[in-house]
Amino acid sequence: MVWKCEKCNKKWYHNIDICINCGNKLTEIAHGKLLVKGVTKVNVPSIEHDQVPYYVLLLEDAEGNLHVQKTFKKHNLGQVIEENQKSSKEEGNAVIGIIGTGTMGRGLCQLFIQKGYKVILKSRDKKSLDNALKDIENSLLKIVNEDEKNRAIEKIKTTTDFSDLSDANLVIEASIEDMKTKKEIFKNLARVCPENVVFATNTSSLSINELSNSVSDPSKFIGMHFFNPPQKMNLVEVVRSDSTSDETVEFVKKIAESLDKTAIVVTDSPGFIVNRVLMTTLNEAMYLLESGIASPENIDNAIKLGLNHPMGPLALADLIGLDVCLEIMETLYKKLNGQKYQPCPLLKEMVKNGFLGKKSGKGFYNYERPLDL
Repeated sequence: MVWKCEKCNKKWYHNIDICINCGNKLTEIAHGKLLVKGVTKVNVPSIEHDQVPYYVLLLEDAEGNLHVQKTFKKHNLGQVIEENQKSSKEEGNAVIGIIGTGTMGRGLCQLFIQKGYKVILKSRDKKSLDNALKDIENSLLKIVNEDEKNRAIEKIKTTTDFSDLSDANLVIEASIEDMKTKKEIFKNLARVCPENVVFATNTSSLSINELSNSVSDPSKFIGMHFFNPPQKMNLVEVVRSDSTSDETVEFVKKIAESLDKTAIVVTDSPGFIVNRVLMTTLNEAMYLLESGIASPENIDNAIKLGLNHPMGPLALADLIGLDVCLEIMETLYKKLNGQKYQPCPLLKEMVKNGFLGKKSGKGFYNYERPLDL
């Protein structure tokens, strides 16, 4: 990619905020037609395969500017590529990669296809993908007819291979709330995705700064925290790290707004805004229950009627997932080191015994059927 200063006409071959020569703002040069001047084949390992071939291309535009680009598509010397990276990343035209087929991954996939996006849905195995598609189809049929459902489902491409995500403009990771797991995912993504891909994590509380070190260009890494269920909840916390570029923030904000969501930008901090406030409330409700102050129903009714909340804290914890609540509370306690963030022993005991809330069929309340984990 090439950036040009409109004032002094200097060209820069890496993304910087302002022209070092004169201090003016830089503008990215549109690519248009690109001539393949050189091809280098590189093999890298991934989780699925020992060797994954990709290609480093040396490209020349109409003005003689040289560009370096990574791709999984094979190209020949002298080939002309029609490309404009800026238009491909405009909201509505972007291809969205989603990693994870749990509650949030399925909800995000449904949300994006309902808004017309093409989605590449990645999971570790085919069974998880098949279950996810079945769940999304059933959910769609509650709000659209059969033909509309089929048209939406056609926008989903499923895969168990990281390399298939190389066609995405934005990849959203929605895996378990575990730093080691998320880092490994982003390291694999960084090996196979082109340099213009934006990486986002749907983490509820983990450090965006720490996760961003897993990719080669932290300026294109961001937190995109949706709330459950993402099809219905209107907020997205857009969490920037110390390295996230303004361009990345604006791109992700526009994507969120195209989904009819309100995007609130926040700097990286444990729990961000909502979970910093919410989880301490849920945790305190659990302490009330553990102390025998009142039953789950009475605690929830007191909060609903007394504070005009649509749902009580214990029922909400069940909906979120008690394992997720525990992970967030442990992160807050570790990072902020305050007594009010110490997870309630009852919460620990329930997670230990597999009572995870609605998705397991039992939490503070009993549910008709457990969801696939």
